[in-house]
Amino acid sequence: MRAPPPSPSPAVARTGFSELQPDLVGEIHGRLSFLDRLAFVAVSSAASRDALKPEPPWLVLPGDTPETATVFSLADRRTATVRASDPAMRGHVIIGSSGSWIVTADERGRMRLANPVTGEQGELPAITTIPFRGRMRLANPVTGEQGELPAITTIPFVNATSPGGHHFIMDMEPFVHIRYRGDHESWPHPYGTFTHTAEDIRLWFYRKVVLSASPRPGDYAAMLLLDSYFGAPAFATAGDGRWRVAPSRDGVEDAIHHGGKFLSVTYTGTVEAWERRGGDDGEFTSENTNGGGVKKGYFEVQVFDEMTQRWEAAEDIGELAILVGVNSSVCVSTAKHPELKGGCVYYTDDEIGKAWLRREYGYSNSKPSVGVYSLKDGNVMSIPGLGEHLSWPPPAWFTPSFR
Repeated sequence: MRAPPPSPSPAVARTGFSELQPDLVGEIHGRLSFLDRLAFVAVSSAASRDALKPEPPWLVLPGDTPETATVFSLADRRTATVRASDPAMRGHVIIGSSGSWIVTADERGRMRLANPVTGEQGELPAITTIPFRGRMRLANPVTGEQGELPAITTIPFVNATSPGGHHFIMDMEPFVHIRYRGDHESWPHPYGTFTHTAEDIRLWFYRKVVLSASPRPGDYAAMLLLDSYFGAPAFATAGDGRWRVAPSRDGVEDAIHHGGKFLSVTYTGTVEAWERRGGDDGEFTSENTNGGGVKKGYFEVQVFDEMTQRWEAAEDIGELAILVGVNSSVCVSTAKHPELKGGCVYYTDDEIGKAWLRREYGYSNSKPSVGVYSLKDGNVMSIPGLGEHLSWPPPAWFTPSFR
């Protein structure tokens, strides 16, 4: 007797990648290697990226060609080559980063915002009719989005020699009037004008750009720190379209954005909080944050208690790691990211002008452009897995966001 034919197999349901549940998408992404995570993001929809787990900071370094950049993952201790967003990252120097966005400046002093790993790009709307010279660029090394910040010629005392010129002239008298609130005797240098070539602007006029948390094209606030000779900060917002210089007798050395405010430290060690007063047309003004001052040339760890609103001296930072440089400083928990060492400062070279001099004239450099400093024993260590790399333009930290 012949055996009966086999019963037909039940239909197998097929699910497309776009139909996967967000939690499952996030789980898959978290199990992939560094390079595979980058490829995964490149084919993911914008909606599915919301489920991806946060990454510890990455380092963006110069690529082997002008068309590429190198990114280094602290968690994976591996590098990857990505396409450099055009124009935001080609021939540009990074002068700031906040979250997943980086701010770049080209040889004309033009600054831009960009987001470069997946290749997506988007321009910010036009926000000024000032000639294009002296703009900033912001980029996101993950999504490829980019946009522009206002031209520096919107600063009252900065003037381009001509729309197509190669020099910027700074009129020092109105600058001093703004910085010192009319107290001209506080300015220790001669008056008159100060001239920078367009190339020098990104080396000796800009110090750093700090962005508001999670900036987006058309929705951001930015704080431009001028080089130590000028010292004062300037502020811009997406809806304003110009830089507004703010008074600062002691000068601002560094700043971050936290809790809806810009927090800065002066060259005399005073910590200040900056907020905009009076709506969209108002000025940014500062208030002292109850101490925090440190003597110049003296190193001390202080922790700000948000409950008591007071600064308190501490022996170290425990299991935390801090990443500093031209980026907006980042504090990372090594309990969540055990690939990093607690009680350490991960640093990059933040003296862009001096880095250029070392490259141009072969000056010796006593410290590496990237390293790890232990607060506990004072040792300086290399970053595991990084290896040899190009040091111009100087590398910078950023925290990738795939959302």
